[in-house]
Amino acid sequence: MPHAIARFLITHPRGLALLLLGAVLLAALGGQQFRIDASSDSLVVETDPALATWRAMNARYGSGEFLVVTYEPNTPLFETPALTALAQLVEALRAVDGVEEVQSLLDVPLLKSPPVPLDALSEGVRTLRDPTTDRALAQKELLESPLFRNLLLSPDGQTTALQVTLSPDDTYETLLGERQRWLLEAESRRLTPEEEEARSAAVAALDAYKPQAAARQAALVAAVRAIVAQYRSSATVHLAGVPMIADDMLRFVRSDLERFSLGVLGLLVATLAYFFRSLRWVVLPLANAALTTGLMVGLLGAVGWPITVISSNFASLLIIISISLAIHLIVRFRELEVAEPTQSVPERLEATLRSKFWPCFFTAVTTMVAFGSLVTSGIVPVVDFGWMMTVGVALALGVTFVFFPLAVTVLPAGGAGTTPRTPAFVELLGRATARHPLALVLASGLLALGAAGGISRLDVENSFLDYFAEDTEIYQGMSYVDQKLGGTTPLDVLIDFPSLAPAQNDPFGDSLGDPFGDPAPDPFGDPFGDPFGDPFAEPSGASTEGPSLGANPTAKGFDRYWVTPARVALVEQAEAFLNAQPETGKVLSLGTLHALAKDFNDGRPLDGAELTLVLGAIPEAFKDTLLTPYVDTEASQVRLAVRMLESDRSLRRDAFLRRIQEDLPEALGIAPERVTLSGMTVLMNNMLQSLFDSQRNTLLAVCLGILLTFALLFRSLSLGLLALLPNVLAAALVLGLMGWIGLPLDLMTITIAAIVIGIGVDDTIHYIHRYREEVARDGDGRAALLRSHRSIGHAIFFTSVTVMAGFSILGLSNFNPTVYFGLLTALSMALALLANLTLLPALLLLAKGR
Repeated sequence: MPHAIARFLITHPRGLALLLLGAVLLAALGGQQFRIDASSDSLVVETDPALATWRAMNARYGSGEFLVVTYEPNTPLFETPALTALAQLVEALRAVDGVEEVQSLLDVPLLKSPPVPLDALSEGVRTLRDPTTDRALAQKELLESPLFRNLLLSPDGQTTALQVTLSPDDTYETLLGERQRWLLEAESRRLTPEEEEARSAAVAALDAYKPQAAARQAALVAAVRAIVAQYRSSATVHLAGVPMIADDMLRFVRSDLERFSLGVLGLLVATLAYFFRSLRWVVLPLANAALTTGLMVGLLGAVGWPITVISSNFASLLIIISISLAIHLIVRFRELEVAEPTQSVPERLEATLRSKFWPCFFTAVTTMVAFGSLVTSGIVPVVDFGWMMTVGVALALGVTFVFFPLAVTVLPAGGAGTTPRTPAFVELLGRATARHPLALVLASGLLALGAAGGISRLDVENSFLDYFAEDTEIYQGMSYVDQKLGGTTPLDVLIDFPSLAPAQNDPFGDSLGDPFGDPAPDPFGDPFGDPFGDPFAEPSGASTEGPSLGANPTAKGFDRYWVTPARVALVEQAEAFLNAQPETGKVLSLGTLHALAKDFNDGRPLDGAELTLVLGAIPEAFKDTLLTPYVDTEASQVRLAVRMLESDRSLRRDAFLRRIQEDLPEALGIAPERVTLSGMTVLMNNMLQSLFDSQRNTLLAVCLGILLTFALLFRSLSLGLLALLPNVLAAALVLGLMGWIGLPLDLMTITIAAIVIGIGVDDTIHYIHRYREEVARDGDGRAALLRSHRSIGHAIFFTSVTVMAGFSILGLSNFNPTVYFGLLTALSMALALLANLTLLPALLLLAKGR
């Protein structure tokens, strides 16, 4: 640091204090707008084509978001007290603002309680609310029903499920659709300045509305929770569903930011007090971290930059980095107290600032390069996290060098504290490295080989259930639904039926035509169909871009003559295939309705005329339950609604989805492009796979960026490479360990390698800087190594242990990604400490003279 700047920082404490005070006031104003975005929109890739498919499917089939409430009364379910309480629960849920409908076994159509002839269906169907319904027959019918068993009623007949469908947020959907339209436009061509302005306005409008949408969703889920809680004294009640997953993620992330900030604070106080035994040196780094983090929060709020699940630990990282910078200054200041006891405080401050500025500057730059490299991932939440930390580290560097001289001047000196002493552990590592440098390098090479084997086994195959602790409400609810009521997480399988027969791109077609296409005419199909059809109709299956979603996905006319025996047979074949998969629970489709209809036909499949008769006889009140969620005749498409078993520990989501996408068309004998998978399961999997695929490029960018920074700093490419190796080894060992023990990467741990390298290089720079100074004294590499361990070694030890302590407290979270992130980052920093105190000096010693 130039002498003039150092003197200015020391001689103008009042001006600097006013500057920091003004910044704090501005941050307080901006902090009021600070928010967390844990919406489902933040957990998907914005430009993922599957997102457009999912939104169009929801509009077409009305398959929006829903919660599942399980109800197991203390008395038999089908007796009056239990049914009365259930009816009250249903009505209470229907009264919640934002609930569109509640489907329960009280309102489903009963066809055998007692039996209803086919010609009487249109006149009305009994439900459990009807006093004339035979409850014993109703229980038997529901237990045997292909539609309702293991969906609304558990196999033992004692637990029922309520599907609470949430009203769509039309404003949010409109704004989201507009943003998606501009994103896709920007990907396909260069936008004009006017269009770019419109795109920015669409993004800003959505971001501005998100807090309102999040508050609405949180209030809705909270209201449902409160109602459910009222029934726990008389029944076993659980709540599950994708909206609850998003809500609980938000709650846990916010809780971690609040509670664990205090926990980290307490642990850091204890650590700093143990190391320095002086109140002054405990308060200073903590105040510096609080100031830096507070200013960053205010900045994020002021510019409307929300944090997501991926970036939710930015505060912990920023606190740790700020404290590390302060500790290096404190250790140097105290070293000078011992070495130059006659110096005045201003002189000692100036010497501290000037000697530590450039090492701290380059450590900050390399850390910024590491985090900045995350922007190459192309995943918006990861890119945002990279930019947040890049700005945050720059802010931490500036605040630390402004605040440190001010705090030293203002804070009372107090007791002398303890004289800086090198821990015995650091001394031991220094002596061992000086004696056996080659053995340490060879051992590190063997560890690297083992890490490579573990890294090759890494994946991101984790379920939603893995995100939560076993004692949380969401975990228990999802497990309960999985075990008793056919699964929790929805997956939709869409099958298109082309109008042309055979489809020209169908490799399984033949000269006789596609038996599952539109017959023209089919003597064994629909006797009432139009033998000529519409010669001007657009063939919905002609596209090879996936399923035909239509220009107007909300159009919902139904043509009962479209449903032919051949099409029903194909759907039943698809349903059987899906039911055979171990990862699936309940599967519903047009085939399920056909299974119900066969009861009116002595168990025999229905022909074309009988199908048309049954479909026409379904009362309008029950079509939304039995028919329209599973077929859209205008789009010539069917939907199979699948519930996945999240509690299945063998679940490998990506492998399962690939198996369905590849094997189902082959099993049905149709073209692969006629089958499309959709739903939050697909979107989340695409996000995780995109994160995983981007890791190679991201880590390469991190390593290259830091290598170039080292080469510029040390003016030696070979020395830069030596400096990089210890931190790459530390990151590789943690990733390898995860691979060997079968711990998958998740939304947070996916960034661990970049974080470890980015923070670990700080110690590397400080060590090399001191080692070069010591070597210049007498040219003795081994003596320089030992002196470096006794000086900078204990500063590295203190900062690393402080970092480890701060991250380890995250292991107490209820959100498992936070737990893994905290513990694995603490382990990574321990390994980086060992590598920087063993492998790094060993490499420097062996390379000395070359």
